Amino acid sequence: MENRSARSSLSPARSSISLSERALHLPLRRLAMVVLMTGLALPLSACGFRPLYAENENSTAVTSELGSIDVKGPESHVGRVIKYDLVDVLAGGHEVGATAAYRLEFSPSVYEEDTAIQQDADVTRKNLVVVVPFRLVDIASDKLIYKSVSRSRTSYNRVSSEFANITASQDSEKRVSQAIAGDIKQQLGIFFDRRLAGETLPVK
Repeated sequence: MENRSARSSLSPARSSISLSERALHLPLRRLAMVVLMTGLALPLSACGFRPLYAENENSTAVTSELGSIDVKGPESHVGRVIKYDLVDVLAGGHEVGATAAYRLEFSPSVYEEDTAIQQDADVTRKNLVVVVPFRLVDIASDKLIYKSVSRSRTSYNRVSSEFANITASQDSEKRVSQAIAGDIKQQLGIFFDRRLAGETLPVK
């Protein structure tokens, strides 16, 4: 007959051995995870990956370059709104003028889309879409050094009050303009960061 007391005396031993093994292997698992993460990071370094300009050693120089851009745009309502937002994000609200090293030229296109139409043909929601081709010119050489496009879209509701509709449309213009200015700043920041790092950047 099986000795029940002997069997029960073995059970704690098994449990204690299992716990001790887990305790032994836990640091090894953590070490393996560190090694794995290090291995994943190496290919990024090898292929030239660098953090965004605001977090690396070129941040001060990039900020200086952005602050030396004179902004030129059309004298339309949207053109003026985008220009002032660009001046704010690039040069802290101060127009550079005669001390500028670069000239930023842009030409926005604005259109609206009806997205919600009732059975009585009343439009209850619209999309505001702004597309802004822009180019950066080196003033000293008068050469084009960078060009790109920025796009932004936002929506607003239309109600029975025309005043409320005008206010909603103006608010959407502000949101789009700020998004456009932020995107252009980011694109130019990356351009200057790569340029300062010695990369050759052909104009496309």
